[in-house]
Amino acid sequence: MPRFARLSALLCLTLGLAAPSVRAQAGDVPPTDGAALLKWLQAGAYKAWPKESAAHRSMGAHQTLVLTYLSPTLDKSLEGKAAHPKGAAAVKELLDGAGKLAGWAVSVKTSADSAGGKGWYWFEILGTTPGSTVVASDHGVPLCVGCHARGRDAVLTPHPLD
Repeated sequence: MPRFARLSALLCLTLGLAAPSVRAQAGDVPPTDGAALLKWLQAGAYKAWPKESAAHRSMGAHQTLVLTYLSPTLDKSLEGKAAHPKGAAAVKELLDGAGKLAGWAVSVKTSADSAGGKGWYWFEILGTTPGSTVVASDHGVPLCVGCHARGRDAVLTPHPLD
């Protein structure tokens, strides 16, 4: 193999090993800053997480079709009866009537104690780009907590996922 081809192959292999993949990031805890979280959602790392088999009407206040993804931490935690650990997260894709992505709703547990919903970061955006309508982006958002309080440790998603 010519020297240039060997160097090119070595460079490609090195870059391939150094570049993070979406799957490698799948276990990451989503950021809890709205701008950073939007970028994380746009990158789609959560798509490697366990998810519902099909979109359905929201059981809560989301006025769209939804498809829920659970972080591996939350998926495992839902098998038990205790509170969810810090870092547990869910991403709900908000879909329009045609099934096209129209936004996201995200919850991330940020402390061991849920503290009546204040230990969760809540984020909802109607749209998929910067400048879209942000409905929620904070801890303890009353709109989110008011609905999610009836779930086990603020999680309403039935488990196991169907």
